[in-house]
Amino acid sequence: KKKSKWIDINDLVIPSIIFFTNPYEITYQKYYIKNFKDYLTVYVPYAFVVIKHLESHYNQAMHHLVWRHFVETKYHYSYSKLFTKKYNKNTLLSGFPGLDSIYNPDYNPDSPWKTNSSKTHKIIWAPHHTIESASDGLLYSTFNEYSIFFINLLENLNIQIAFKPHPLLKEKLYEDPLWGKEKTDEYYSSWDKYPNGQLEDGNYVDLFYYSDALITDCASFIVEYQYFNKPLLFLLKDSNVIDRFNSFGKTIFDIMYTANSKSEILVFLENQTHNKNDYLLEKRKLFFSKVLKTSVDTASQFIFQNIKNSFKK
Repeated sequence: KKKSKWIDINDLVIPSIIFFTNPYEITYQKYYIKNFKDYLTVYVPYAFVVIKHLESHYNQAMHHLVWRHFVETKYHYSYSKLFTKKYNKNTLLSGFPGLDSIYNPDYNPDSPWKTNSSKTHKIIWAPHHTIESASDGLLYSTFNEYSIFFINLLENLNIQIAFKPHPLLKEKLYEDPLWGKEKTDEYYSSWDKYPNGQLEDGNYVDLFYYSDALITDCASFIVEYQYFNKPLLFLLKDSNVIDRFNSFGKTIFDIMYTANSKSEILVFLENQTHNKNDYLLEKRKLFFSKVLKTSVDTASQFIFQNIKNSFKK
């Protein structure tokens, strides 16, 4: 709002329905669900829940106050029922609406890549924010192990790499004693200085669409990339990292490649750029059809129709 003042929603309009995308109390207090108990409220998760901390995703005040809670898969429906008990009648399996745009007949993706040549393989490197100094108890991120390695790949391999860091990574690096703001900013900006490198900090749907493979240690991305049925390499922080995922997250490990060293990353890149050896292709297709594909056209249509039907007499 003008003069840097927070908007009071009720001063603008008295809403009929309020959508939330995040269950945590990390927003300005006047925008939290506790202040909207007299309204119809809907919670649609902003990402796939794959981490082991189920209670934080299904047993917050949000889950007990919300009028509708739309979840991604049958796994997430069972998690919600486990924690919300008498409230679980408000939980509905819709699928994940975050990627519905790719099923829109009018979807016209715009390639963000520096080169659109089909001869140049386009690889995304997407590191998570849970670095050692600020892991939030998860410690997925391998950024410190591979930050220089991926820069070196730009100089030594004929591939295009997009650096797609988690939005929270930069601020955590700012506070990290080994990085700090100046070093972090210099590293981020260095990516755009290479003709075959680029920094991507915005929307990722079109980036995924025009990519050839994803290398990551992120959480939700390992599921979202399945919608494009392309090879995915997950970087293992340690041998126990799978135990930091929930039962749904663990199923993804059966359909993605993994690596715990630089040499294994190079083998993956060799397989994807030269050998074309994607032996998990059919397993990904089967997983998508059995677990991720919804029975309706899109998750958004399901959510819209369900709310619409709720008001029919």
